[in-house]
Amino acid sequence: MTQLCEVNQIGRVGKIKEVGQNLMISVASDASYKKDGEWVDRANWVEHTIFARQDGMLKWARETLKPGDLVFVRSTPSQSSWEKDGEKHYGVTFAVTELRLEVARADLKVADQDEKPASRKKAR
Repeated sequence: MTQLCEVNQIGRVGKIKEVGQNLMISVASDASYKKDGEWVDRANWVEHTIFARQDGMLKWARETLKPGDLVFVRSTPSQSSWEKDGEKHYGVTFAVTELRLEVARADLKVADQDEKPASRKKAR
């Protein structure tokens, strides 16, 4: 029997930060819900980790991704634990297995400009 545990997310890049030799990318997706009949906008943030051993993906992400870019991320979640000040803490690490740029923010600006109606000049 095969087992599988993975997370797929399509969202916009927030922060990109170096942590040691690894790269952590925060991605936000819409998580709106209805409250008292009204829609409430909320972002669902997930911080994905690209490890140093994934040198090709790490290099590509560093050179390509910018805040605001729309990405597809597939990660494998796993529980992590560490000791700090004598106390044990727990967290979840989302280890990236696939990462794609769907739409760059710069591409959206070009598309917006292309969609503006051209000014009409009267023919003489």
